Amino acid sequence: MIEKSSRTGGKYVSVHLRFEEDMVAFSCCVYDGGKAEKIEMDLLREKGWKGKFKRKDRIILPSLNRITGKCPLSPLEVGMMLRGMGFGNDTSIYLASGKIYQAGRHLAPLLKMFPHLHTKESLATPEELATYEVNSCTL
Repeated sequence: MIEKSSRTGGKYVSVHLRFEEDMVAFSCCVYDGGKAEKIEMDLLREKGWKGKFKRKDRIILPSLNRITGKCPLSPLEVGMMLRGMGFGNDTSIYLASGKIYQAGRHLAPLLKMFPHLHTKESLATPEELATYEVNSCTL
């Protein structure tokens, strides 16, 4: 893992995306997935938080959540922010996150902007990662 990560000259930006399925569902934000995404998120919210989001006094306004900064940034938005800060496409990015919601769709733009994108899975073997399965926060 050290050998693979040192190929970047030791310089990298570490980003902890909070764009896991449960975070996206809990935020009640919309990410251009249309009606199918809305249905999927409604089901996930009900499964994870049993009725919390269906109470009569609960009004969900995704656009207001976005304006007030209550939505997790999408991988594309994080990429745009990094670009705005001056990071070029030669920057090595270490993505410290759980399983990204619809990773194929949402990570593609970030990977296009930053082709040197690494995760623990790309830097370590399954055997190396097995050491941390019991307590992942030690990684």
